[in-house]
Amino acid sequence: MMPQKQILIVEDNDINRTMLCQILDDKYVVLEAANGEEALAILQEHAEEIALILLDIIMPVMDGYTFLTIAKADPSLSAIPVIVTTQSDSESDEVSALAHGASDYVPKPYNPQVILHRVASIIHLRETAAMINQFQYDQLTGLNSKEFFYQRVNESLLKHPDQEYDIVCSDIENFKLINDIFGVPTGDLLLCRVADMYTNLVGEDGICGRFNADQFVCLMERRSDYTDDLFVRNEEQLNVLSNTKSVVLKWGIYAIKDRSISVEQMCDRAFLAAHSIKGQYGKHFAVYDENLRNQLLREQAITDSMEAALAEEQFLVYLQPKYTAEGGCLAGAEALVRWNHPQWGFLSPAEFIPLFEKNGFITKLDQFVWERSCAILKRWIDQGYPQVPVSVNVSRADIYQADLCDILVGFIEKYQLSPSLLHLEITESAYTENQEQIIDTVNNLRQRGFIIEMDDFGTGYSSLNMLNEMPLDVLKLDMKFIRNETAKPADEGVLRFIMGLARWMDLKVVAEGVETKEQLERLNELGCDYVQGYYLAKPMPAIEFENLLKSGQLAVMSRDGGRNHKDETHSQILLVIDEQKEYRDQVRRTFEDKYQVLEAGEADSAISAIMSNQDRLTVVILSLTLGGESGFTLLKMLQKEKALWDISVIVTAPPDEQMEEQALQMGADDFAFKPHTLKSLRRRVTRASGAASFRRQQQILQEDAYRDYLTQLLNRRGLDTAAESLKKEDLPFAVFLFDLDNLKEINDTFGHAEGDRMLKEFSNVLRMHTRETDLLSRFGGDEFVVIMKRLGSQKTAIKKGEEICRALQKNYFKEQSPTACSGGVAICDCMGQSITEWINRADEALYNAKGKNKGGCCLWKGPQK
Repeated sequence: MMPQKQILIVEDNDINRTMLCQILDDKYVVLEAANGEEALAILQEHAEEIALILLDIIMPVMDGYTFLTIAKADPSLSAIPVIVTTQSDSESDEVSALAHGASDYVPKPYNPQVILHRVASIIHLRETAAMINQFQYDQLTGLNSKEFFYQRVNESLLKHPDQEYDIVCSDIENFKLINDIFGVPTGDLLLCRVADMYTNLVGEDGICGRFNADQFVCLMERRSDYTDDLFVRNEEQLNVLSNTKSVVLKWGIYAIKDRSISVEQMCDRAFLAAHSIKGQYGKHFAVYDENLRNQLLREQAITDSMEAALAEEQFLVYLQPKYTAEGGCLAGAEALVRWNHPQWGFLSPAEFIPLFEKNGFITKLDQFVWERSCAILKRWIDQGYPQVPVSVNVSRADIYQADLCDILVGFIEKYQLSPSLLHLEITESAYTENQEQIIDTVNNLRQRGFIIEMDDFGTGYSSLNMLNEMPLDVLKLDMKFIRNETAKPADEGVLRFIMGLARWMDLKVVAEGVETKEQLERLNELGCDYVQGYYLAKPMPAIEFENLLKSGQLAVMSRDGGRNHKDETHSQILLVIDEQKEYRDQVRRTFEDKYQVLEAGEADSAISAIMSNQDRLTVVILSLTLGGESGFTLLKMLQKEKALWDISVIVTAPPDEQMEEQALQMGADDFAFKPHTLKSLRRRVTRASGAASFRRQQQILQEDAYRDYLTQLLNRRGLDTAAESLKKEDLPFAVFLFDLDNLKEINDTFGHAEGDRMLKEFSNVLRMHTRETDLLSRFGGDEFVVIMKRLGSQKTAIKKGEEICRALQKNYFKEQSPTACSGGVAICDCMGQSITEWINRADEALYNAKGKNKGGCCLWKGPQK
């Protein structure tokens, strides 16, 4: 049921007001005011809800004419229709009321039917006008909408057949970046200023429109003085008016010569001219010409050929090898598409991929590459080659397909593959468009076992907060970013920071576009995991890549990955984080004989210093009065992240017992009240550093105690400790218990060395068929426990268990003693019970599997009656 509309009655006579209320209150919500002043006060609170005003002219305090004058001068009130009511029925009074902005005039005494009819009629007219206005005009800038602009330009061209016109359009460079950094209100203000600029450019009688976001367009009479200076002046005025500093517009011009084409095509040509100079410094405008026309014709020819090319298998899948940065071992491949046209030969992907992304054909082409990649992976398995993952691109358009996950899973099932063998590369810029949908989609894919890579990292503008929210496994650095960053001195640039950030977030890093030995050495020194590029190998047909697999020099992309262990003899770093520069200077002078001292005066620079120097950072002196809760936030970060566990943290603050207790509870090593002597601070640092060294030794011993020496998986103690970190966000999780059915027979027949090899092989199978966030443990003897997070589907769990059991049989085969592995799984969908209870339930399911389905996997379905 629609809510009733509100009407404001402004009438000083109580009887007249009551009569009007009785006439209207069956159909409307009625508000009352005794004079114009009261009415304005009511409108301050309810202007947006009021549909109409009934106004008496003769009133005390403020009469109707004064009220109309004030209301019509206020943009927020001027659109509300007003019906004037008065005892006078003279024509001059009616004219005067209408001249002051009234919509209608009703004399007293009131006729209920006339009142109701006129009220309903004017409200309807207002709503209809609002709808038309919303269709015809952009609500933010007041310019013509796209469709109405087309209509008005077409009418003008027909009306003036001999007049020469130009279509002039513009785009703002990196407008989305302006919104992200300065906020939407600043972006909206900028758009309004651009609209004003267009109105001034063409005059009041000109035709201007706003199309999408920052795209503006106008119809102008032909002029011959288009110069860079003309457009630069407009940009300068725009920056002054909008309080921005470096907004850059790219302008496009289409001289209307062919009136047989549609206005839409004319605008497309103007925008094509503008887009042709995107990203080119110093170029402010471009005119549509024959070169751009030829480009359009070429694009049309490609578009006309694409469907046939796919059907005739003109598209080929090439593979570019990925290598470990340390050791240079083959670790995987990226699938790239090539087009071998029968007449044109090989087309550059840079020519057809952007066009396919624009016209939507990219979704079909991507699916072709996905399936071919799966077929290649299946062939390698069938031919006994080592299993290495292949990365495939997932375009923006693919993300918005409702059945994306089903399509990918369908290919995996068709070719009987582990999802972890197919890595999905999603470009960085896609993550900024519709974060909620992408997070949901990618989470779904990760739950199915796919590995997710953020492609082209470094070309966009990902915020740290966005990276923290996105479900990722791998950061893939863009080649231009690599080229620029590796050209800088080692202590400059942000590569070191990004590598530290990736370790902090438990992400692997792949660098593409490695073209020189120096780039490779720099990436290796910084701790990059994997590299690819022409220096290592060019993209090649699948058959050539198979020759690399045959060589056997492999390093599977695993949890441990290639890592360059830093030289621990480098100088140690002390970081002082304090809002007072004088204090930071004192600390630097006190400790510069022993440490390299870094300084930070606020949280952002502190985070950057921490992430960029993890390997050498030894001591942090942190002020808890850094600004708001920044000090405690930094303390929490330092204590939370395992990668930073051996950093000593000494916090400082004015005397405050409660603050001291909170800081020590959060893990600070010491608390120094301000003011204090630098000598006492030095003693505290020495004492805390000694404690950190002891903790490091203890940590190393503890890690050894938590790992199975043979498989390097968690042992039972390690599993118990790791399980304590499980959170509600990990629910539901699946607890698997696997048993190698014939390990004893293998030991008896082939010896314990062969039995150990079987155990190692099964641990490798588990790594290949699980995700990095899953918990893997050798539970004892021939039993293994796997905890897969966010895996709530019983069907998926059983399927995963069967997949692991089959994989062992395929990877490890002894003709005299056939290999078998059985599994049981229990689904945990709530916290509260110990992991031991869930392992016991998985054990019950394993018992059933051994009795009914040896070599398979069974699900625990609750207590058996």
